[in-house]
Amino acid sequence: RGVIIARLQISCSQVFRVTAKDGSRFQCTESWVKKFVRGNLKWSFRCATRAAQKMPPDATQLCLHQFYRLALTIRDCAIFHASFYVNIDQTNIVYQPANTATYEEVGSKQVAVIGQEEKRAFTVVVGISASGCTLPFQIIYCGKTARSLPAKKTSQFREAQELGFKLHFSNTDTYWSTFELMCDYVCNILVPYWAKEKEQVSAPDDQECILQLDVWSVHKSIQIRTWLDKEYPWIKYHFVPGGCT
Repeated sequence: RGVIIARLQISCSQVFRVTAKDGSRFQCTESWVKKFVRGNLKWSFRCATRAAQKMPPDATQLCLHQFYRLALTIRDCAIFHASFYVNIDQTNIVYQPANTATYEEVGSKQVAVIGQEEKRAFTVVVGISASGCTLPFQIIYCGKTARSLPAKKTSQFREAQELGFKLHFSNTDTYWSTFELMCDYVCNILVPYWAKEKEQVSAPDDQECILQLDVWSVHKSIQIRTWLDKEYPWIKYHFVPGGCT
């Protein structure tokens, strides 16, 4: 509808100013657009399809085993406060979300939608504790210099800084996290959060805590696990079973 209105305003804007016999004016309504594209272009609104993530057939058993491992860690490490259990995940935020439907000729069997495979997005690393506290976000933009980041003069930039958000460029050709950025998240967001929580409940500095992650390649890599074991042996990490997030 927006495209049609724009084209009409450029090529024959008077159509919106002409008054009909009944006193009404052309509005380019949704119903008119549907009639136009179907009657003149032979288009219908069709949904694109894609395969959904398949859940493992033994997902219930996998999640039960995960529960047992978490319960054992909580008991053995005397994790007595909910804030000492944090789950983190990464999600991509698309600048202009692609629709899953488009107009195509009536009867078409294959429907392609632009933007389904190639996205312009950034990554947000979100952490939340079992106590319900949301940790500051780590936001990752595709690029290799600080020019990839939002300008400091943009609206809400100061608010984001006050909330403790950490903005980074990926230093790669993607917007996904890397080993270096995961280390930065742990050092500058996760550990400071736990340090504050430990102080509030008079827990020792080496009070053990649980970090739960999904089985993404960077998360489960030997590199990040070795680094965690060396730098923060009191962080007990667990992985959500694959396909169960």
